[in-house]
Order: sequence, then C-alpha cells, then structure tokens
Amino acid sequence: MKAALILFVLACAMALVYGDLVCGTNYCKQHPCSSPVAKSSCRNPSTYRANHAGKCACCPACVTFLNEGAACKTYSKELGETPSAICAEPLKCLRGVCTKVNPRR
Repeated sequence: MKAALILFVLACAMALVYGDLVCGTNYCKQHPCSSPVAKSSCRNPSTYRANHAGKCACCPACVTFLNEGAACKTYSKELGETPSAICAEPLKCLRGVCTKVNPRR
C-alpha cells in the first residue's frame, strides 16, 4: 500500500513537471497565435475566452459553457486539444458528464 501511494505521488509530480516543461511560463510569448479569434465573432451562447485554444491554451476562442448533467469531454492543453464546449464552473467533467464536485474537507 505504501509503495502504491509513493508511485501515485511520483506520477502526479511527473505530470506537473511535464506540463511545466511543455507549457512553461514563456511558451505563449514565444509561440503567438497564428489566427486569433476576434471577440466580436462569438455568437450567443458562446463566450469569448482570451486563453483557451491551441497548444497550452495560448489563443482566444469562442466557448460554450455546459450545465450540470451535460455530456462533456476532458482535454489536454499540452497537446493543443481545444473543446468548443466545457463545463461551467464549478462543474467538472467526470466520466463524460458535467458533475458538481463537493470540496474535500
């Protein structure tokens, strides 16, 4: 049990470091958007987000916020995956459904 916990913590730390290596603090400055989206191009129900699209979420995009119970998809900003719809805060995408998650105490 102790070894599994240590491996889990190590895997989490490696994931954080990998994200920092790929999307370091200067990544967006060094890789500007090639085709930025104008704020005026977003149509209802979409909302403009300045940092959502492209690798490391450096570019603007029009995004639709999903309500609780809606179908959703998790994505990786490091890989440049950009969903056009995400769960509204404070919902999280769990098992493909926007779900309210209670904070741990």
